[in-house]
Amino acid sequence: MPWTSALPYRHARASPPAMPPPKKGMSQSISDCSQSGIDEPPDNRWWNPTRGIHRKALRACGFSRSEELILNEFVDAKWRPSCAALRECTMVGYESALRLHILPVFGEMKLDDIDVQGVEAWIAGMPSRGAARKAWSVLRSILRKAVRWGDLERDITLRVQSPKRCNYHPAVLNSHQIRTLLQGFYNHPLEAWLICSVTLGLRTEEALGLEWTDINLRDGHVSIERGLQWVGGHEVIVDPKTNLSRRTVILPRFAVKRLRQIRHGRKGRIIGDLNPNQVARRYRTRCRKNNLPWVPRRNLRHSWATTALAAGVDVAIVSRALGHSDISTTARYYLRPELSVLRDAQKLWEHSIMAS
Repeated sequence: MPWTSALPYRHARASPPAMPPPKKGMSQSISDCSQSGIDEPPDNRWWNPTRGIHRKALRACGFSRSEELILNEFVDAKWRPSCAALRECTMVGYESALRLHILPVFGEMKLDDIDVQGVEAWIAGMPSRGAARKAWSVLRSILRKAVRWGDLERDITLRVQSPKRCNYHPAVLNSHQIRTLLQGFYNHPLEAWLICSVTLGLRTEEALGLEWTDINLRDGHVSIERGLQWVGGHEVIVDPKTNLSRRTVILPRFAVKRLRQIRHGRKGRIIGDLNPNQVARRYRTRCRKNNLPWVPRRNLRHSWATTALAAGVDVAIVSRALGHSDISTTARYYLRPELSVLRDAQKLWEHSIMAS
């Protein structure tokens, strides 16, 4: 009895499963390949005649390789239809990366001709790390889908060195500046929107999509159920970004009292009839005319998280309030102690050294 009979199938030379019948027209191609010197490997192993053979030999045998698709054709025919479920704002960003960075370089190339060296040189030539990461993520999505769908045999994305992440440090308001900003919007049409944005750590679209019915002014509970975005000159209502983004948050007491005074039987959105673009303009104009502290609307969320952490709120609580799926995201972007906290830490360390 040969020793190989005691090994599992992958090591033994056992008979492989029966090969399925070839597709229409493939039998003749296989025969042509045999006549061209491309034979089945010895020992009758499982053999796929469309793998492991140079594409020139395949063309000589009559095989039509899906890798002969150029990137433009694949994007139009397959990739774009597969993105139909994505948010409109997401697709706007993807299309921008395609138009500005990907198609001018790789659009007329065959999928199989896109290699690691060419992609890394393309990434290195990007004007910024942010643009490089965005464009690479879109190209990687295209190539991986081509591999998954059988339109590309080699997955080069596993060997490409991704661009480094940007060091993102947004401008934020401190506690005193937040107080000054809120006082400066007293009795302004955007006061309710600003109170919710500053005190709840909401995403920009979440604050814009808030309705008065989402706010329980008896107990201060606010339900985050939707978002409102401005894309391509029109409004788009979207679901919360993640499962954890659909959440309930709590207003501080001063915010509940002020919102009770503001409401006066109002219904609908807390921004009234304004669209997101008008909110952005009026917010900036008010800050400029009254010399108020200003940060972009999305940074009001950062300001709340940073000041909450500096006040001693646990990072896990802040993460839940922000609707993050992973607490590490909160720690990476928001856990930045103020200089006064670092100064106190150094005093404690100095005391331990001097006392020893």
